[in-house]
Amino acid sequence: QNTDRAIENNASNKDGLVGAFNTLNLMMKIFYDLSCQDLPPVFEDNLAALSSILLKYISYDNPLLHTDDESESGPQEYVKAAIFQVLTLYIQKYDDAIGPMVQQHVTGCWNFLTNIGAEPKYDILVSKALQFLTAVASIPHHTKMFGEESVIQEVTQRVILPNLMLRESDLELFEDEPIEYIRRDLEGSDNDTRRRAATDFLRALVSQHQKLVTAVVSSQITNHLQQYTSNPSENWKHKDTAVYLFCSIAAKGVATAGQGVLTKNEFVDIADFFQKNIANDLMDANANPILQVDAIKFIYIFRSLLSREYLNEAFPLLVRHLNSSNYVIYSYAAIAVERILYLQDPQTKQPIIPQDVISNLSKDLLQHLFSLIQRNADPAKIQENEFLMRCVMRVLIVIRQGVLPILDLVLKNFINITNVIRHNPSNPHFYYYHFEGIGAVVRFAAPEQPQKLENDLYAPFANILQNDVKEFMPYVFQLFAALLENAVCTT
Repeated sequence: QNTDRAIENNASNKDGLVGAFNTLNLMMKIFYDLSCQDLPPVFEDNLAALSSILLKYISYDNPLLHTDDESESGPQEYVKAAIFQVLTLYIQKYDDAIGPMVQQHVTGCWNFLTNIGAEPKYDILVSKALQFLTAVASIPHHTKMFGEESVIQEVTQRVILPNLMLRESDLELFEDEPIEYIRRDLEGSDNDTRRRAATDFLRALVSQHQKLVTAVVSSQITNHLQQYTSNPSENWKHKDTAVYLFCSIAAKGVATAGQGVLTKNEFVDIADFFQKNIANDLMDANANPILQVDAIKFIYIFRSLLSREYLNEAFPLLVRHLNSSNYVIYSYAAIAVERILYLQDPQTKQPIIPQDVISNLSKDLLQHLFSLIQRNADPAKIQENEFLMRCVMRVLIVIRQGVLPILDLVLKNFINITNVIRHNPSNPHFYYYHFEGIGAVVRFAAPEQPQKLENDLYAPFANILQNDVKEFMPYVFQLFAALLENAVCTT
């Protein structure tokens, strides 16, 4: 209340207003931390008064707190984001206490989301607001407020779609920082992005109102696909939106790292959507790069739900995309290839993609992957893209003894890469897969060619021990253990 009064008293004094808002932001963080373990009695006794202050600052706006930079958040955005974080915590942990006030906060959140701009400086704030709505929509007795078709229509058109569609900042990230684009999209590091938050909100609505939400969103998907069809070169963003919407409503449950999505929405047809809207972008090398990525990602997401025949037809196309000059496309292709190679038939326990198919492709495939990894000689750049090295590792694990005819090629590249990155190891994920790949070579090649491994692998890596590279030591010793276990270098 004291800080609230300070804000009111400094409404026309920028310095005083910024100071009071910074204080309020700090208080929100402390309030959140003190509420994490349990609801303190003093908070519970004054929850109505606290709630009214939170509600007030959700809608509060003072031009003196606006920033000139479209990508820089100001104290006003930080406070509102902290408020939504507090509300999300309370709805998840203390619904019985805050329940009577939820409706007014949902209304406040709704009014905020439908009036906020698209500038990047609001991204974290919007994502926090959507996370609050997701928490509300996930609770059965609160989700009733979203249970009417008119409400779902409005939510989809005014909240989900505006935050799901690609913006210029997304395209700039795609072109200028491709590895960051990939990590945000695939590794869940995009928790505070509008797209991820809007997707999570939509999935929460589907989980509670599956048939209704599927019908409403499906009509939006059809509409965006029709707009794309009317002018593909100009309206390609509409197809990207349609694919993203479909993936959001089609997947049920949490996707696993190994198998991807395991259960689907019974009111959608994944195979039909793939045939009609995805396959062409996968086959057309001249398709828009974003749409090519969408097609690869579609297979990656639904790999366990697509038939073996579909995967076997799509696999050569994925391999072909490794030849793309676009960083994001060939990285996504490597990710999808690696995950498909990991899949096994549940009945036979055999790989979905036959081993002989991979063995026939292995020389060209591995050479190309190694070339992509080493296209820039800088140590940091070589180990930047762990997805490529993970694909190398998976190919070697799958072909097993098939590595023997190309052993020289594989060892030479592994040693070259090690000699470069040992001077500046900076990506633990990369060199983990790097040494796992070498371990696969040892495991499958040592019984046939122990002397070659001793000469061409043991000696170079023994030299590494002369350098104090702490990051590599666990992997180097594991490698030596594998060499000894397979009767290589017994002296």
